[in-house]
Amino acid sequence: MSFRSGIYLIWDLAAAQGLDPEVFLQACAPHQPVALQLRAKGHSQRPDELLSKLKAACEPRHIPLIINDRLDWLDDDNLGLHLGQEDGPSPPIPGLLGRSTHSLAQVRAATQDPRVDHLGFGPIATTASKTNALSPRGLEQLGAAVTAAGAKPVVAIGGIDASNLVQVQGQGAHAAAIIGAVFNAADPAAAFRRLCGLWR
Repeated sequence: MSFRSGIYLIWDLAAAQGLDPEVFLQACAPHQPVALQLRAKGHSQRPDELLSKLKAACEPRHIPLIINDRLDWLDDDNLGLHLGQEDGPSPPIPGLLGRSTHSLAQVRAATQDPRVDHLGFGPIATTASKTNALSPRGLEQLGAAVTAAGAKPVVAIGGIDASNLVQVQGQGAHAAAIIGAVFNAADPAAAFRRLCGLWR
């Protein structure tokens, strides 16, 4: 179980503040994210109103909706989950399950986990979206991670924008996870459409 190749959008609660999911996705047409992840670092309470809006916007478009880190926020069998390296063993959930990796050893371990559907690998380049970001892994390591992952799709993440997206795809990434290159833009929907146009 996976999703199409393309732009995997991370709806960061802080970065996307004030945006309405339905209005945003309408403005992104004819393109759309291949998956959308809700990321709410530092928030202990589930943002129920936003989550309802994301579901309402994603479901009719058949966009997989994935929750970052918070297994306890999953109240729907259609919701996926994305876990980091320190988030414990992979739980049995009906939806998609992704796992962050930052080294080839972690990629190999995640590839052996039958519950993991896809891997995140990065950071590819310098990123401002995480305060405790690791050093960039670079394009060469991304290519090695794709090879090590075998049949499991790899989502490249960290510092990806219009300047390096084509090279990221060229290394075999199934998708590119984006936050800042969209939500820090003056026109987020236009920035998203531009990135989709670069992904072949």
